[in-house]
Amino acid sequence: MTDNTRINDAILPITSLAFVEDISNIARLLLAGEGPYLKVFDHNNGRLTTIERIFETQAIHGIKTANVLDINDNYLDGAAEVLIWSGRCVRRGLLRYGVAEQLVEIELQAVLSADDWILDGCFCPLIQGDQLGNGPRQFNAVLVTAHNVAQAVCRDDGDCAVLRRVVAGPDSMLYSAHIESVECGRILVASGTVFGEILVWSFPGSAVGAGFVLPVSMQLHYKFVGHEGSVFGVRISPMLSAPGFENGYQLLASCSDDRTIRLWDVSDLEADEIYSDKEPKKGLGVSLPTGCLAMTMGHASRIWNVHFFVSGDVINVLSVGEDGTVQVWQVNAALSSHNVEKSNSVFMSHQHTYAYHTGKNIWASALTRRQHGDHAVCTGGADGRIVLYGIYDGKASMDGQVLTNKWTMQDVAVDLGENPTSVGDKTKATSINTKSTLCEHVFDALAGTWAIEREIKSALPTSPSGTFGGEAEFESRPPTAPEFDKEYLYIENGKFTTGQGLTFTATRRYVYRYQRASGMVTAWFVKPDDNTVVDYLFHEIRLDGSNGSDIHDVLDVNGVVKASSYHLCVKDHYTPSYVMHLNEGQLQDWKLAYQVKGPEKDYISEATYVRKEKVSSVVAKAKTLNGQISPGRHLEADSFRSYVFLTDDSFLVTTANGRVLIRTMALSASSESKAEPSIHGLSNGDTPIANWKLVGQYDILESSSMLARAALSNRVFISGNEGTVFIYDRDKVMPILYLERKIAFLYAQTICSDRPGRESHLILAACLGLPVSFVYRVSDDELRDSDLARQPTKLSLPTGFIVTSAYYLEQQHVWVLGCRTGAVATYDELTAELVGIMTDIHGQDAITVVQRLPLQSEGQPPYILTAGRDGHYAVHRVTISSTKGGKTHVELHTVHRSTPTFGPNIEGAAFDRRTQELILWGFRSKEFVVWNASKDIETMNVDCGGVHRNWCYNPSNNGSKGGTFVWTKASVCHVHWQPSTSHQVLSSGGHGREIKAMAISPALGESDGSQYIATGSEDTTIRIWSYSTPKDQSESHIRCLRTCKKHTAGIQQMHWSADSSLLFSAGGCEQFFVWRVQPMPVLGIGAVCEAVCPKVTDDGDLRIMDFAIVETPCDFKVSAKSVEKSHIISIVYSDSSLRSGTYTTHCLTAASYIHNELYTASSDGHIALWSAGQCSPYFLGSEVRSHYRTPVHQSSIKSMFLIPLDTTSHDYLIVTGGDDGALGITRQMLSQDSVQPMTATLLIPKAHAAGINVVEYLSRVHYLADQSLQVHVFASSGNDQRLKTWVAFIKGGGNPNVLIESIAVRLYCNRHTSVADVSSLSAISTAKGVGVVVAGIGMECYANITSEIPTPSDKNG
Repeated sequence: MTDNTRINDAILPITSLAFVEDISNIARLLLAGEGPYLKVFDHNNGRLTTIERIFETQAIHGIKTANVLDINDNYLDGAAEVLIWSGRCVRRGLLRYGVAEQLVEIELQAVLSADDWILDGCFCPLIQGDQLGNGPRQFNAVLVTAHNVAQAVCRDDGDCAVLRRVVAGPDSMLYSAHIESVECGRILVASGTVFGEILVWSFPGSAVGAGFVLPVSMQLHYKFVGHEGSVFGVRISPMLSAPGFENGYQLLASCSDDRTIRLWDVSDLEADEIYSDKEPKKGLGVSLPTGCLAMTMGHASRIWNVHFFVSGDVINVLSVGEDGTVQVWQVNAALSSHNVEKSNSVFMSHQHTYAYHTGKNIWASALTRRQHGDHAVCTGGADGRIVLYGIYDGKASMDGQVLTNKWTMQDVAVDLGENPTSVGDKTKATSINTKSTLCEHVFDALAGTWAIEREIKSALPTSPSGTFGGEAEFESRPPTAPEFDKEYLYIENGKFTTGQGLTFTATRRYVYRYQRASGMVTAWFVKPDDNTVVDYLFHEIRLDGSNGSDIHDVLDVNGVVKASSYHLCVKDHYTPSYVMHLNEGQLQDWKLAYQVKGPEKDYISEATYVRKEKVSSVVAKAKTLNGQISPGRHLEADSFRSYVFLTDDSFLVTTANGRVLIRTMALSASSESKAEPSIHGLSNGDTPIANWKLVGQYDILESSSMLARAALSNRVFISGNEGTVFIYDRDKVMPILYLERKIAFLYAQTICSDRPGRESHLILAACLGLPVSFVYRVSDDELRDSDLARQPTKLSLPTGFIVTSAYYLEQQHVWVLGCRTGAVATYDELTAELVGIMTDIHGQDAITVVQRLPLQSEGQPPYILTAGRDGHYAVHRVTISSTKGGKTHVELHTVHRSTPTFGPNIEGAAFDRRTQELILWGFRSKEFVVWNASKDIETMNVDCGGVHRNWCYNPSNNGSKGGTFVWTKASVCHVHWQPSTSHQVLSSGGHGREIKAMAISPALGESDGSQYIATGSEDTTIRIWSYSTPKDQSESHIRCLRTCKKHTAGIQQMHWSADSSLLFSAGGCEQFFVWRVQPMPVLGIGAVCEAVCPKVTDDGDLRIMDFAIVETPCDFKVSAKSVEKSHIISIVYSDSSLRSGTYTTHCLTAASYIHNELYTASSDGHIALWSAGQCSPYFLGSEVRSHYRTPVHQSSIKSMFLIPLDTTSHDYLIVTGGDDGALGITRQMLSQDSVQPMTATLLIPKAHAAGINVVEYLSRVHYLADQSLQVHVFASSGNDQRLKTWVAFIKGGGNPNVLIESIAVRLYCNRHTSVADVSSLSAISTAKGVGVVVAGIGMECYANITSEIPTPSDKNG
């Protein structure tokens, strides 16, 4: 019978990988063996270009490629030979690809069968006369099999491919082998045996040709022993040249069941049987490690394979293992010698571990050298995932660009031009080393309020003498002219008392300006009609000293700075002079004197300025924010504190001594510029230009400072150690808020405005020991006029509520605060009242993230994301309502909760601006990890030492492409910049272990009409998939939407509710969970566990074998607007109990409800009908008892489903699959006048060659109006990897006493499935009709499985 079934998609273990390189040895394509399918990927963009089925039933175990020669022995571009094997089968083929790799064609030869299991193969150089003709010349190929026999794949006289035995190596049973052609014209074989031995032997390459003559001589070179387990992988290195290894040196790497990697010297191929055990012994435990150069142990379990690669002059070994990791080892040699007696001079040091797969086992791996010198590594695992990444200097990156750098405070001092000197000499300030920097420092120090006393002595009687007392303020404001950098409005108010005793009020205003380009301070008159507007120049202030720029000319040993000037005002000459005393860089008092002479003026004015009281002193010191470093306090004695990013290539950092520094990084096209010495991985030869800039130093920022950047803005808010909040904006720092105590938490958020540049900024701060949080709103316009008297809004916190995160919902005017103990509190901003609190969102751990999900459509309720140090992140729908009293009430409804793999500390989150993918970051042990939660993959990993340090992370513009991470370690500032992801996932794969349960949602899921597929695995995770027809043919029909993690043991069974809103899952350790599944914006669907079934034993060590659910007509209210169906759930356990009612001594294996009647199957081959009591919303709590039992199979029933034949009466068809390989079709009828049902069973023995693990109902294809005939289609599968489709013909009516005559069954289709250990089948709707999804070790989807079902008239025969 013709099988018209088409495979839509498959997710199977990746069992082989190979790169296709062009004639320049640059990888162009990647070939992957996934089950019997060969997938071809474009190496440049990761796009899937071709899928070809190579074998009918066997999975591909190995792939080798080689370039193609023309008749002139020149390599052909765009063509490659492929050698593909599986078990005993092998095929050769010719692969052609275009320049853009968009079109790939594969010409395959016939399948050849070897005598034994094939372990490895390679292509061999052509021998003259091997091939004639005008077409491309194909290499010969040679294989090595499990009994150490070499077989050649060549062409016979009829130009057909044939497989010929060449030579047998040393007699042994092998687990692994590596075969390759070496320069001496021989074929070299390394064989790893079952008994822990390694055999290295060779034979002439000429023996592989088509015209060779037997016998062929074999030469054994080495026989190594030392492994304490079977050898799973061997690899011969290329000819090596590296420090410690002479030219022509060749190594062999091996890995074993004993978890060790060993290196051996195989350089000398002339000698026979070197380092052989003269009396060979069989069996493990023989220890003779002669010839072993080095040994290391690193993987957590068995190691499957090893590879060599050379970076520069460094030899590396790459290993893959059962633990799902890739590890890189560097081979170090202290001596350059082949003498194995000095083997202790060679050792392997661990460089890095890559863990990009889930579950167990990396089965396939391949390496290739990339264009810019690093190596591309590709791995495939049992999870079906294919991962591609580059390795450069031990770090993973897709494009090889990884920038790392570090600076000490001494490096910063050198970059700033500071010359460290003795601390006691105040004349040698560490960074005030020019007149201009000192001038700017003095200008900044003038900020604040001063008490002023002035005495005027006049020589003319027309001008009175007297004294003035009052207050003067230097009020900082934005420069009113573009050529100036800083500006003060000087305001003087007080009373003047003449020598005669007259007193009157006096005021005076000037404008002081600073220009950094000239290093000059100037004083200006203001206009009489508007005393805030600059009129004309009063005088320039010049520091006294020589014309040089040396600081010692203007700052004496006591820290005194003097300045003078001159101004001609019409006819009057003004000569002002300033004397300022700097004490530890602070200005506490200073003097200003004027000598005025003219026709009508002759007087001297001497004024003394003293800083006001302590509070004003704090403000004044805060306003000294653009000052430089205090004398006597050196940068090199300082330490880094807090970090915040300003842009993608610059960040701000504060120090322990109160400095504010800016670090800027940019890429320069030339490496001639001053480059950092520790930069790595810029493949294009670029080097970054990075500069430090000192903004200022302030006592108020010493020891403790917190930084908060307002999103969508470059403004940074800084907290001091005395409760002051400052804002940094465009190289200026200004105080904007003063609180009562030291600040323990600081958050800032920008509120967008219709006018660009006119945004508002919200600040939320919490102080130590205060039960309130402070909210302060400031606009860009208000920043020009800082008002410290303005009071913030206070939010009263619940008892014990310590704020650790915050977010403001702008449209709803609601603050959402996260707590150190896992609670969330919401506040109405307008009334400052607490309007909602939700506890235990993240257990008792701190909530580190509160953020809104991007808005998808108008009118959509807000959703917020929370994450915490419990390792979870959650999404909540925010519901805002009003109480009867008119007060606002806020509720959070959790719609999703998940645990990323990297945990346990989630410290930050962001949504990618372009793709809206969710990016999480935090710490795993000593590593900082960036995680793409939407794709469930890691994008960046940095070994920083762990969470207990100061750090900051900035996602790139494309957040899924890496970012920049800065941190402090051992008082050193480190930066890691990664413009791309650490790896590229070519195929997402699925579960890391075998799938044990699957369920397809009855209702359609997404807007495109897709269905949800839920799978549960031995890896303890649940995955929810979407099945739909993709727009792009290269994309998969199956797409993983969500991964749920709560089970701690393997999952055994799953079911959906009728409306697909609930998913029930059960497994080991008596775990039964109910999941709420619902759509949510941006992230697709959410899943949250909302109910847990209590365990029935104290130890909880039973396994739930199966369960059955049925909706009941009794609904119950969830809320005022929500009514849900209740469910009866019956659970069967591994101790042969059905919830609380004992059945028999035989284990219950399956359960199913039909029309509120419960059927079970058991390990003794019986099916049973049960009676049950009343229902409850989720779990059946009453006793249940067996009502009727029927024998069907000779052994355990492994799967069962029921079909109602008549909706008005008890007439059911029960289909079962047994461990005996039989298929049972049982019809059961219950008439009105009978006590027990009438039963008839049609048993089909040997329906499968092995046990039937699963049977699944597909569809009713024909149903005659008079019910005289029903046609039902179902499928079965088992350990024989056969998927069979059956058609059952059921006659209606008739005499119940002859039920057996009413059943007829026909096998419709018998096909192979690539899924091993099939555990689940599920019917699914496809564009072609009814399809089926097969799950076990992987997944496979079949379309149109019910096409061409025979009509009722065809039932006979």
